[in-house]
Amino acid sequence: MDEFEVQAAHYNMACAHAQLGNASQACASLRVTFEAGFDNYATVRSDPDLAVLVGNPDFEAVMKDFEGPTGFNPFGLFQK
Repeated sequence: MDEFEVQAAHYNMACAHAQLGNASQACASLRVTFEAGFDNYATVRSDPDLAVLVGNPDFEAVMKDFEGPTGFNPFGLFQK
């Protein structure tokens, strides 16, 4: 299986788990998706199948780990 198949399989599993109400399994699958190289974070944040996860602490932690800071912070250039 190549990296794109791994990404697609785990992304689809994340969507299915989210729809079934299994947030922790959905977040675990998203983590594997990102570890396999998927980096379209805007798609994840706008996917209606994953919308139930937005605001979930596990989801936000996974997104933070891979997506990094969101938004523009003009003072971020001066952080240590």
